[in-house]
Amino acid sequence: MNQMSGAKAAGSLDPSFGNDGIAALPRMTRAIAALPNNKLIVYSGESLREPITVARLTEAGDLDASFGDGGVVEVSVTGPRMLARRIIALKNGNYLIAGYEAGIDSTRRYVIRLLQDGQVDTSFGEGGMATLQVVDTKSRDIGEGARFLSNREEEVIADANFFTDDRLVVSEQSGKIYFGAHIISDKGYAGVVFRLNENGSRDTSFNGGYTLVRSTDGSSPIRLESLDVHGDGVLVGGALTDTSYNGDAYLKRFNQIGQVDTLFGKGGTVIIPNGSDGRTSVITSVSVSGNGLIVASGESMKGGGSEGLIAVFNAKGSYNLIFNKGQPLYENFSLNLKFSTCVLQQDRKIIVTGSGDGYLVAARYDLNGSLDLAFGEKGWVVFHPIGTSRVRSSELTADNKIVVLEGGPTAVRYLG
Repeated sequence: MNQMSGAKAAGSLDPSFGNDGIAALPRMTRAIAALPNNKLIVYSGESLREPITVARLTEAGDLDASFGDGGVVEVSVTGPRMLARRIIALKNGNYLIAGYEAGIDSTRRYVIRLLQDGQVDTSFGEGGMATLQVVDTKSRDIGEGARFLSNREEEVIADANFFTDDRLVVSEQSGKIYFGAHIISDKGYAGVVFRLNENGSRDTSFNGGYTLVRSTDGSSPIRLESLDVHGDGVLVGGALTDTSYNGDAYLKRFNQIGQVDTLFGKGGTVIIPNGSDGRTSVITSVSVSGNGLIVASGESMKGGGSEGLIAVFNAKGSYNLIFNKGQPLYENFSLNLKFSTCVLQQDRKIIVTGSGDGYLVAARYDLNGSLDLAFGEKGWVVFHPIGTSRVRSSELTADNKIVVLEGGPTAVRYLG
């Protein structure tokens, strides 16, 4: 591992966490969230042989004995078998967890609310669970003002299955819950964003409960890989593709009623074009500051290798001229670099985490796009886990430390 000399330097592994900055997590852990008291909550269960559990870790990275049975609570829900995907810590101390149904053809997603003690909050949704499913009828049953689907929309969502990772965010302003996913049918594929009310009911004021994410011309395939609340609306990002994973990276904004915000970017969309050098890209994470500044990160393929991608935009979708002189930044300080997540550190620094060939990486940038040399001497640090590495998520703690969830599963914490 690369780190600055001196245990308290920014970018160093935090010696007060786990075993010199590395904490082992329960089996099948797939999601993590930071709590206001510097504790962590983790969510596991991505196997039919494993129960769905939440576990709470102390600030030191140990199981919190004051939570459940030795720090672990088994989540008991009735109905279909759900596998783990996401967890969010709410301001009131409760948690939201999201998952998907077991099986090859996944047509439903689920959101469950847990109380502070890890028990299911039965006042949320139906018995604690909200079910998300793409409607496959000609009109949505939303009562007065029902919107009829176009023929093309009907073709895309008919018999649609979900695939790829899902995204879950909550608006601090309104308590609304946004869930982003990807659907595929024999007629095509598209992104979809659902909105739930705070109690888990479908928010019909948001385009009838969900909106499809399509390319501007409505014909190009599109991937939804990132999601974040943006003011009274929501941002999604990913790639416009052909038959591959990457393409032209994009951001798209939807307003509070679920319609494309035509005042954002160009007609509601920002495109990071690939140019003429054969580059293809995707946005895998987006983070919004308190003043609406947008940071997007991802990966870009070029010449058979990959580079990390960062782009910063103003609230209306124009490039921020301070960051990298108003241009996307393609980073190649390490071999086959891929940025998985980005977070804003007190609106002053940009932190990205990702991976390469058998390693994890964390880097910190100033708002002008320069690597922050106070972070790990070079502006970036590398961690070599045992086995295959993958960044699943990263979190900032209340005391400004950086926690990276690695697919081992382990949590790695850096001093910020």
